[in-house]
Amino acid sequence: MEMTTKEKIAHINEYIRGKGFTYDPGMIENFWLSLKSKPFVLLAGISGTGKTQLVKLFARAIGAEYRLVPVRPDWSDSSDLLGHNDLQGNFVPGRILSIILEAKDEPEKPFLLCLDEMNLARVEYYLSDFLSVIETRDLKDGRIVTDRLLPFDSYGDIRFPENLYLVGTVNMDETTFSFSKKVLDRANTIEFNTVHLMPPSGPLPAETEPLEVSNDFLKSEYLFLNRCITEENREFVESVCADLESINHILEKNNAHVGYRVRDEVSFYMLNNRKADLLPRDEALDNAVMQKILPRLQGSSAALKDMLCELFKFFAGEFESLQTPDGETADAMDARLAQGNIRFPKSAAKTAFMVRRLDEDGYTSYWL
Repeated sequence: MEMTTKEKIAHINEYIRGKGFTYDPGMIENFWLSLKSKPFVLLAGISGTGKTQLVKLFARAIGAEYRLVPVRPDWSDSSDLLGHNDLQGNFVPGRILSIILEAKDEPEKPFLLCLDEMNLARVEYYLSDFLSVIETRDLKDGRIVTDRLLPFDSYGDIRFPENLYLVGTVNMDETTFSFSKKVLDRANTIEFNTVHLMPPSGPLPAETEPLEVSNDFLKSEYLFLNRCITEENREFVESVCADLESINHILEKNNAHVGYRVRDEVSFYMLNNRKADLLPRDEALDNAVMQKILPRLQGSSAALKDMLCELFKFFAGEFESLQTPDGETADAMDARLAQGNIRFPKSAAKTAFMVRRLDEDGYTSYWL
């Protein structure tokens, strides 16, 4: 019998554990949901936490093609990736053009392209053409098509293949560039900062054979919100949008509110999760808020602190001491987190971290 999506995700988890890697519960489900919702995902965190390995192992677990391209600090525009015409008019192919052509030739096989340490150069400079073209995706005759990636015909009609999935690994430190809101709005940003240094106890699980899936396993099912609302899911989508509306009213106080793109992509993530029955509804929405909304927040103003406190109240419920001397607000948040019964625990914990950082350093952001 054909495996369900939930059974395939469980098989992928077993495959990865059999290779000696363990990720937090729900991580593989979250990664699949992010890829399914949009073919551009960022894996962010400190070095050595298994970001690149996740992409490789996930690709091997489903029988997909895996390609790794290290980003160079001198990349300044899309010609480094796609190619350009030299002074003699000859076309010089870029680093990933051959990967695009491979994916185009095997449309039923998923291709996972990992841009390693992608923020060593400014992402919005060298990836801007990709980001713009991904936004042009549309469904024609059952296939997802985009505008052209190359404005000239040296390699034919080159578009973003529907079976290509772009995953960037990023380390946020003094050697890298931060992300613009243009980039963050267009990606799901999954945080990797949990580290368990103790080796696994007991024998490793037996190695599991990889799956062989078609591109339908990762291909986006939802592209436009108005096209995917049915009588069956209308109430569900409206409940998700109602939660986003409440969050957006809080964000508006600091001019940090999100637009329709974020609303749509959070809705797609939630619809994919509901259809596959992977995560509880609020756990999935907690992931989506962490990945689509909180990474955009940074600054040093008192208005930002007020906004973060209001967000915490939405995520975790009431807590004592909103306006107190430095440090006490974060202490009250930590006390509330220790009580448990938190609706959105990840987002609440991240918000508390950001408030404490603002109190102690005078500046805060999502990134460690």
